[in-house]
Amino acid sequence: MKYDVFICYRQNTAKDYALHLWEGLKEYQITAFLDIKDIPKTFKEGTDKWRSCRDQAIIDCRIFLMIVTRGFESSPEIQKEIALAINEKKEFMCLRYRILSPEIPIDLLMKSHINLEEYQQIPFDTQEELLRSVLDNLLEPTKRMERPPSIKQPPAEEKRPFPLVHFTITQAVQNNPMVKRKLPNVGFNIRNWNDSPIRARVKARVFLGGKDLGLVKGSYRGGKYMGYYDGKVLWNINPYTLFFGNFSVPRICAETDQDLIIEVNVDLIDIDGRKYRLLPVSWTFMRDKNDWFLEPTGDC
Repeated sequence: MKYDVFICYRQNTAKDYALHLWEGLKEYQITAFLDIKDIPKTFKEGTDKWRSCRDQAIIDCRIFLMIVTRGFESSPEIQKEIALAINEKKEFMCLRYRILSPEIPIDLLMKSHINLEEYQQIPFDTQEELLRSVLDNLLEPTKRMERPPSIKQPPAEEKRPFPLVHFTITQAVQNNPMVKRKLPNVGFNIRNWNDSPIRARVKARVFLGGKDLGLVKGSYRGGKYMGYYDGKVLWNINPYTLFFGNFSVPRICAETDQDLIIEVNVDLIDIDGRKYRLLPVSWTFMRDKNDWFLEPTGDC
């Protein structure tokens, strides 16, 4: 999975800051990786599986964000994370607890080292100030998340890369992220990260207690059937555009405690008519949190 941000922090001095930041970014539809939230609980911390999951998130992220608190520079795991981020040429963002000195040397692998004094630092005191500072830097016009600097429009004669499109199932409401939808209503977001338009065909299938309830049903508008989530309609998505949508699952899904899963398939068509098929993925509904957990499979 691609992440906008990887959160690097020291657990014993910055866990509360990291959690507040992760939750705040999620409300603004910014995907952030946090080990205690995004690594499966079955992977014991410090094991090969745990480290492999964390390292892949660094490789897949766009911005490597450091929450620098006391003892940050002495953590062996943080040293490994920074070394990998440097090797992958990631964009860095450094948030420093205000009372600490800007001069923070860190020993990395192979006897190399860096000093955070050489990085642009953003000081903070509280959780709220940390979140505001990150959002201000990510969302200001010169650093908008919608336009990653590494993506360039290729000449027409060159072969286009596989389109970068992100989509998610969510209960958050578009204009008020503090308010969540209630079943049977479900939210859906899709973003085009490319410099060129893309068309998308979306199919969302509902499973309840292991039983296939079929594709999400469309509705009629002006006497015409509109199937946004059953593949009957192509979505026209212009460059760097984020679309917010929503649909209803069968009412029985809200009246039972059975496992509820939504599997999503997305097919893409670029402006040259080339077709691409993304792998299916699924979201499992967490009834106690009124939220969704992304599964790395579409095998329901």
